[in-house]
Amino acid sequence: MYPPKNVYIFAPTSNQAPDIHNPAGNDATGVFQPGARQFEAFCKKQGANTKLVLFNNTAPEDKILDFILTNMATAPPPLDTVAYFGHGDKNMLASAMIGPGYLPKFIASLRATCDFTPTIILYACSCGAQGGIASKIADGLSDLLAEVYGHLSLGHAYMNPQVRAFPGFRTVCPSGKVDAWLKAFADPKSDLWMRFPFMTEEEIAQELS
Repeated sequence: MYPPKNVYIFAPTSNQAPDIHNPAGNDATGVFQPGARQFEAFCKKQGANTKLVLFNNTAPEDKILDFILTNMATAPPPLDTVAYFGHGDKNMLASAMIGPGYLPKFIASLRATCDFTPTIILYACSCGAQGGIASKIADGLSDLLAEVYGHLSLGHAYMNPQVRAFPGFRTVCPSGKVDAWLKAFADPKSDLWMRFPFMTEEEIAQELS
């Protein structure tokens, strides 16, 4: 495993109103923030410098972006890991309102604050769809050896096993290990969802054997 060293994590402050994907109405406090804090604790255990920021997702779009990017710029440099916990769809980090209009500025900030081999993890629904925002971020960082992870479908913010890596739309689950991969992601005691971005395919396969 290649443990993280300098980590920036961002997640929303406020719960959204209940809907079909958030029936309990506790998306931020019940899912995104706990996931972000678990990820922060994992990174600290690996010896990483971390900065966890909760942004006001009820603020105007430009204010949300400015807050996220200002805090990214003051996180421990250079960043090797950036993790987002929040709602997403194919084209947007929905809770952060980072979509096509703001994506170039977000990518420019990633390039300015990250090292040459950053790991960008989008713990959000559907961001890993083919041609989606995870792919666009990877394309925008093509001058770096960046790896961007996103979930392919709707599902739990970080326990969704349908993960793709970019560039390349690569399936992260090793060949022949689907059942064990699904079991690990369904196990609330498993921390594979936090570790896999820092593991080689061989290490993941060996663990799932």
